[in-house]
Amino acid sequence: MKINKKMIQKIVLGTLVMSAALLIGTAAMAADTGVWTTLSVTGSVGENLTLNVDEELRFSDITDPSLARQHTDISLGVRINDILSLSSGYRNTSTGEHRPYVGLGLSLIRGDLDVDSVTKLELRDLDSVRARTEVNASLNVTSDVTVWVADEVFVDSSGITGNRASTGVTKGLNDTFGVSVYYLLDSSIGDATSHSNVIGLGIVAGL
Repeated sequence: MKINKKMIQKIVLGTLVMSAALLIGTAAMAADTGVWTTLSVTGSVGENLTLNVDEELRFSDITDPSLARQHTDISLGVRINDILSLSSGYRNTSTGEHRPYVGLGLSLIRGDLDVDSVTKLELRDLDSVRARTEVNASLNVTSDVTVWVADEVFVDSSGITGNRASTGVTKGLNDTFGVSVYYLLDSSIGDATSHSNVIGLGIVAGL
């Protein structure tokens, strides 16, 4: 059987729909659902050099929101070639945690369907190292609408400590701004595994 571009797109769309159904089904069984809001600003500061600033507010419960955490993230990324990119950044949280990190990005597939991988090594409170690897698959439905699924795994010296699976839609508003809506299943893994559900809202800006 010959596999062409349209067939690949149909397979990916089917996978996205199934993933969304599974994740939303899990959310329906949850006792509570949090809300995360994000503002992400990206701008070029030189040839193949990009500055990223993210501000994230995490609210604990969609029905009675109270601010649980706040994150400020600043990073500088450099594209080495069409496949490889490197980054270095710093995250500060409202809990007082200082988190410098380095990252390695890989562009695995490019086209209407994009598949990317990003691995970060974080030095948490200048005390312990944690690795987090995310794989993201996105599909351009139209020129300004993208649907995507992603999975991120967290690992430290004790082994796998967490997983975040998400699916969402990003809509471009103009050449500078876009908005995104997503659902995320946040799993903490240890002696006992627990899950929390998150509805995400984001604004992205490319300067």
